[in-house]
Amino acid sequence: MKQEMGTEQSNWLEFKIDGKPFKWGQTLDEVILQFGSNNLSEGYSKRIIHKIVSNGFLGLDGVSCEFFAPSGDKPVNSISFALKPQKIGWFQEPFSPYVTHLERKLGKPFNVLINPLPAGQKYNKGYSSSSVIYAPSWWFGDIRIGLSVYGGIRNEKLGDTAASLYVGWYNDKEMAKPYIQFFYAKEAEIYKDLIPVSEYELNKDQYKAFVRHYEVPHSASPENDDELRAAQLSVYYENLYRTPSAISNKMNENQIVLMHSSHIQEYVLATKFDCTIIHRSSQIEFRSILPAKGSGGTEIKLGAITIFDTINSLPLANLKSKLETLGFEIKTVEYYDC
Repeated sequence: MKQEMGTEQSNWLEFKIDGKPFKWGQTLDEVILQFGSNNLSEGYSKRIIHKIVSNGFLGLDGVSCEFFAPSGDKPVNSISFALKPQKIGWFQEPFSPYVTHLERKLGKPFNVLINPLPAGQKYNKGYSSSSVIYAPSWWFGDIRIGLSVYGGIRNEKLGDTAASLYVGWYNDKEMAKPYIQFFYAKEAEIYKDLIPVSEYELNKDQYKAFVRHYEVPHSASPENDDELRAAQLSVYYENLYRTPSAISNKMNENQIVLMHSSHIQEYVLATKFDCTIIHRSSQIEFRSILPAKGSGGTEIKLGAITIFDTINSLPLANLKSKLETLGFEIKTVEYYDC
C-alpha cells in the first residue's frame, strides 16, 4: 500500500517526548538519566522496560510512555505511549478520532490491520478491551509508527487508556555500529586455540539465534544474512557468538561440542550455529521438564543459549556431569510443561 505524507516531520531520527529531545541510538541508561530514574514498569521485564508518566505524543493525550531496549547499555529500539480515551462522535467508530488525527499528522497509513469484535460483543463491554480492533502503521525510512486501538477502555493505575501508539527503529546494522567491532574482536579472540573436550549428539536439532522483525515488510532474513545476524548478536544478546566455520562445517544440527580455549583460558559451549563462553561465574541451569500438556524434555540453560532435548536426555545428563567435574556449579530444576 502506498503511503501518503502528512504534515508532521518526515525525519524521525530524532524528536521530542514531553518536551525533551530523544534520538535513536541513545541507550536505555542514557534515557533513564534524561527522563528520570523512577521506573513504573511492573513484572519480570523491568530490566529492559523503563516506564514514565507522559502527556502523550503527536498531539494525542496519554498517561504513560515506555522505552524498550535489549539491556541498559544498548540502544532503545521501541517506544510506546498509552493513550487516553477519545470522545466518539455519532456514527463514528471507536478508532476514528485517533486515525483522523494521525492521518492529518502523518498522512495515509502504509497498511491497516482490522480485527472486529466477535459477533454479539460490543465496544467496551465485558472483556472487549483485551482485543485490538484497529491497527494502522506508517513507515518513515527505518522508523515505524503504529497505532493499536482496543475494543474498550482499559483501567490502568495511571489512568484509563483506549489505545497505544508505538514508534520503533528497525535497522539492526545501524544500531550495532557502536558494538560490532568489539563483537568481531571478541569472536576472533574466542576462536584462537580452541580444542574439543567432549561432543554430544542429541535427539533434537538446535536452532540458530536471531531476531525476526515481523513488522518489517520484505525484511532481509538474518538466517541467511550473516552480517545482519552478527549485528543482532552484538545488540540483542550477551555472550553469544557465531560458531567458527571450521568447527560448524563439521557439525550436524543436533550436535553440541564442549571446547577449551587456551588463549582466553575459558571453556566454550557450541552448537552448529552459536557458541558461548562458560565463565566461572556463569549461571547454569539443568532443567528436567515433566510431561503434562506436552511430551516433556531436558534443557541446559547457560546465559543466552539454551540446549534442549527429549525427556531424560542422556547426552545432556552427561554434559551436566562433565561440567560439574570441571568445577562448574549447576542448579537443577524440575517442572511440568504446562
